[in-house]
Amino acid sequence: MPVSFAATLYAPTVPSTGILVNCYFVGQLLKIETMPVEVHCASLVVSVGGFEHNELFLNWQELGQAWAIKAQSSKDIQVILATAPTNLANQLQKWHHKDRHIKTVWSLIGGAVAVCVLAIVGLWWQYDNILTWAASKVPLSTEEKLGQAALEQFKAEHTILNEGKAATTVADIGKRLTQGSRYRYQWYIKHDNTINAFALPGGVIVVHSALINKASNADELAAVLAHEVQHVERQHALKNMIHSAGWATVLAVVLGDVSAVTAVIAHQLGTSYFSRDLEAEADRLGYATLVKANIKPDGMVSFFQKLQAAHGDSGGLAWISSHPETEARIDAMKKLLKEQPCVPCKPLSVDWPAVQQALKGVKPPQPAVKQQTEATQ
Repeated sequence: MPVSFAATLYAPTVPSTGILVNCYFVGQLLKIETMPVEVHCASLVVSVGGFEHNELFLNWQELGQAWAIKAQSSKDIQVILATAPTNLANQLQKWHHKDRHIKTVWSLIGGAVAVCVLAIVGLWWQYDNILTWAASKVPLSTEEKLGQAALEQFKAEHTILNEGKAATTVADIGKRLTQGSRYRYQWYIKHDNTINAFALPGGVIVVHSALINKASNADELAAVLAHEVQHVERQHALKNMIHSAGWATVLAVVLGDVSAVTAVIAHQLGTSYFSRDLEAEADRLGYATLVKANIKPDGMVSFFQKLQAAHGDSGGLAWISSHPETEARIDAMKKLLKEQPCVPCKPLSVDWPAVQQALKGVKPPQPAVKQQTEATQ
């Protein structure tokens, strides 16, 4: 008979305060008594919370939504440590090493005064400046770790690829746009019928296959990539995470613990909304990036116009719908083209129809989560 432990369940289908449940491990599965819930342990993310790091959480995604259980007592934590499958052992090391985090927490008490001062200053200081300040405190290595952790969770639930003619074309254009960057960029294509592209903290760019199919040429793809690159370079994606996750979680990220926000970021991928000022900044600097790479920047106008004209059609236009003030942005790009023309810039020499055709011929791989499910049957 499996040994059960008491826990509080947090899920979209229960009150925000959670409900008390009994759970247990069977083989590689986590089960919840009286509920038809079975979670493969490969999908679990362990995190340690609480002011003194004395709370143990098991987090996962269910139908694209965040779920979590928190052990009810120290006795229940011991049951988890004793009965959890071996593939959770590495993650559970966070609990064994929690004591060293307690010292870090107390060392931050002095910083609480500075936080209070910052909150007062925030009454008259622009909020975006506060986010910029907070993002600047996150080490580059942690930002990359954050993006990679979210990417791995995203890979487990969605079909993405970084091989083949289309993926190589995206990467080649991306490398021209990011020469000299402090980030180590990764480029992926997601098989998806919505026209979209998004950036993760640390230099991960994902382009939907429908966007490539919609673009008329490689210059229009380059325009989208240049825009998304600036969301990374200016830490817009990181600022959005800070805004969504809250300051307590940000403190954990600054200390290097990214597990607390991985599920939040993965859930938001492709649906993040940036402010008008951040979008304008990404457009303006994206234009400059194209010019610096000697790529004809006209695609920033033509692709925006194309999507705006198609807005409302049956095909999903997630990228344009998450980027407000489209008409004003098109006008701004036209103004840049007129006032700052790039005479030496050339169109990209890419056989675009061949790229689109090659993408259509690629059989999408199965997400890792499906493969795990099949392996346990």
